[in-house]
Amino acid sequence: MDGIDSLRHAIETIPIPGAPPRLSRQGAAVGLALLDTSLRLNHVRRLTERLTVVEHGTARRSTEVDVSLKLLDEGQRQATAQLQDLIGQEHGERAASRPARQRSLWVPLARLPRRDVSPVDVFDSAGQKLPRLTQHEASRLVAAGLYRLLRGILASDENAQTAKHELNTFLFQVHEPRWLIQQALLTLLTERNHPEDEFTPAPAAGTVPGYGRQCRELALDILTGCSELLVEYAYLLNVAVRDYMLVVALDDSVEEHRLSYETPLHVDARQSVRQSMRQSVVQEQWRRLASSRRGYVVTYETMIPATLKSYHLVARTAPEAEISRMYLSTDADQHQVEGLAEDLVSLAERQDAAPLQEADGARHKILELQAQTVLRPLADLVRRRKWEAGQSGVELSPRSLPVCHRLAAAATTGEAVRTDSGELDNSLRRHPEFTAANLREAARELTDREFGQDLVLANGIADNEARAYWRRSGGRDPRGDHVRVRATLVLKDSTKSGPLNVTFYALAVATVSFVLGWLLVGSPWPYGRAATEALGHIGDGQSVITMLLLLPGFLYSRLSLPPRRTVLGYLGTLPQALVQLSIAAVAGFAAAVATQSRGEVVQATLTVAVGLPVIAALVLFGQASWRESAIPLSRIGVPRWAGAGGRDRRKPLEADVRFDSSGRW
Repeated sequence: MDGIDSLRHAIETIPIPGAPPRLSRQGAAVGLALLDTSLRLNHVRRLTERLTVVEHGTARRSTEVDVSLKLLDEGQRQATAQLQDLIGQEHGERAASRPARQRSLWVPLARLPRRDVSPVDVFDSAGQKLPRLTQHEASRLVAAGLYRLLRGILASDENAQTAKHELNTFLFQVHEPRWLIQQALLTLLTERNHPEDEFTPAPAAGTVPGYGRQCRELALDILTGCSELLVEYAYLLNVAVRDYMLVVALDDSVEEHRLSYETPLHVDARQSVRQSMRQSVVQEQWRRLASSRRGYVVTYETMIPATLKSYHLVARTAPEAEISRMYLSTDADQHQVEGLAEDLVSLAERQDAAPLQEADGARHKILELQAQTVLRPLADLVRRRKWEAGQSGVELSPRSLPVCHRLAAAATTGEAVRTDSGELDNSLRRHPEFTAANLREAARELTDREFGQDLVLANGIADNEARAYWRRSGGRDPRGDHVRVRATLVLKDSTKSGPLNVTFYALAVATVSFVLGWLLVGSPWPYGRAATEALGHIGDGQSVITMLLLLPGFLYSRLSLPPRRTVLGYLGTLPQALVQLSIAAVAGFAAAVATQSRGEVVQATLTVAVGLPVIAALVLFGQASWRESAIPLSRIGVPRWAGAGGRDRRKPLEADVRFDSSGRW
């Protein structure tokens, strides 16, 4: 349920208060200022996230924030300073009684999903824990601000001054509907739990709607009738309901602060336990085996403020593992690309409708200016993507976006067309590539090739750590309050000691079984009538069983295998499975000897005990991961414009684990 639906449900189910809730006007101003600051976060200069992946399905994330208080505007600074006075008043302290050095600014650092239950501690550069506003206090301030904002929006409507209109009745005549909305906002924002599904108490038989029902209906009718006025308000309410604000107190005498905190991550390991319940164990093991060959794929998604200019992502893993691939992509240009595609389609329609005969007409000049206005941003966007591709070591060839390249060249090369009279015409509309079909095809290419997604490929990967640095480019007035970041990592075993040790172990187990069979039969070829009779009449079976269980068990105890829960254990699924198969083959041989089975049975188990470990060793020796084959970028989910240009049509690899910090799951 979104914010407005949750508010409606709260109005339906919360008892009507007998008096208005205690929401101060000063607190309302502070709450709106905090909400505005948390949306813009214009005081955050740089954001660095450190992601550590060691165990399968879990990760540790720490965030470092560079804050500049001088970037706060005057209204934000005054409102955050007033919050200190409000907190002091609640504790019976006067503002004048505090020394000047203790004056602090309460500044929002981030918005965290409300589903997070772990406490968040914020530390400064010296390692000192900073005071943090409780979520209950922040929610009360935001609730007061949202109610004042709602009343101000409704009062601005022309019907608010009409005496017989229900809006005037709600604002100035009947108090209970207003108190109900205040209590609903306060309850909705201060309580931890939120409604998932609507439920309405059933009316009793033999009753009619009374005064209380009329008050609820009036409050609900106001929200429904003024829905067009409350579009932006609904967005703010949805943000307040969905997220918590992380507000800390910073020393006002210091302008630059470097803060750090840790927050939990939402994990969707193979789409979590829900889907794993429906899938067979065989399918899960098959995916683990495939990952041990290609690598462990990790996907991470987060949201950063749209006003942020710089973002760093540092990924780490265990020392025994390595990061073979890593890329970072954002949708910072998505709004621009969507608008550009719409403008190209609109320009194509105008180009079809406007003739070219009147070269000096006003209509021609207007369309010429529109063409330049559309094609110049297109050319700049193509230029930025080609620079990004070159920096990331990939190719953005004209074959992948042929029409966009031709239109971008028409806007930048300065080519002219010679008219019938011999004069040069520099008009873009007369360029041979400027056709309605090309404009529509360029709009389709921008959408299909995901041109709104940029790309940062981490080339400088050092051992078990990789860094990706993103900086905003292009438009200076981003739309929206956040930018979605997507990153993918491919982890591999850096030592290769696990498969190598298992190979030697399998060969040793096969050798032990073969030597015992040789000694029992008296020949290196344990087949034939004489060999079968010898295997069916083993005199000292206890000694054979001891050798079959003791030597492989001793070698297994010396075999260093990573825990199954770790990433290395996930990557080592194939070696671990082959070790278990080798042990099972030897155990079957020992069981056949212990039960004094027929010679044919012992002969068959001996063959399996020798052949299966040898096959396991050959499989490990020839697996593709030993050849250091690099996974194509198109297989790990990079934007389509940076892929293989349509040549690699295979689906992207499904991530072994996905982490998300936006709280969508």
